[in-house]
Amino acid sequence: MAEMSNAFKPKFMGDPNPSEKILKLARKITDCIDHKIKGVTVNDPEYWGLRCVMTDEMADVALSMKMRTPYTFEQLWKINPQYKKAEDLQKVLDDMSRIGILEYDYGDNYDHNGPIKGAKRERRYVLPMFVPGSAEFTNMIKKQLDEHPELAMFFERMTYLPLTMVTPMVPPGGAGIGMHVIPVEKAIEMENGTMDIEHISYWLKKYEGHLGVGICSCRYGRAKLGEGCGDSCEEWCIGIGDMADYCRETGKG
Repeated sequence: MAEMSNAFKPKFMGDPNPSEKILKLARKITDCIDHKIKGVTVNDPEYWGLRCVMTDEMADVALSMKMRTPYTFEQLWKINPQYKKAEDLQKVLDDMSRIGILEYDYGDNYDHNGPIKGAKRERRYVLPMFVPGSAEFTNMIKKQLDEHPELAMFFERMTYLPLTMVTPMVPPGGAGIGMHVIPVEKAIEMENGTMDIEHISYWLKKYEGHLGVGICSCRYGRAKLGEGCGDSCEEWCIGIGDMADYCRETGKG
């Protein structure tokens, strides 16, 4: 197994006074099979990665949510009766979204012709998995990664550990796993068998007015660890649709 970087010592690794709520949340989110079955410890990245940016109050809210399930504010307020004032819960949700523990959308109201006119835009909060999800989102703000460089180690571990048993079985080419390249449009414009989703113009039209760009969290995080390719991290990662709005509104793009 590839060793974890030793560029930094995570502040809460081996935490002598662990947060039971964050341990419980880490086990809930993780997709590492052994950690899911046996539980997360204070030495696992799921714990110390969350612990350095989360409070127990935030963990309570996250624990009230099902994984990868959208909730409106009203739904979250109903299942978190500890909040008597709406603005108090809203502040916690805003903080969790900015940090990257939660993501949100506005209903994904787009069709092939662009944003659907007149569609209701209501924010829906989601507790995502670690990758793709919160382990990545927490690396998308330079200031936050500068203050908590162990988040770069957290992101790297959560891309690696869940797949250790699967990766040896993946054939060259990826077998459909992971991200896929959209061809240069001019290179395929004379082809008869292309699909609309293979054309960059399709995506530009569909998400018109909802496009954004941010740093490459992978490049910035690896540079923090003294690793990587040496490229500038600026303006690599593109957000489209509601994700572009989320990134812009939470300081990630």
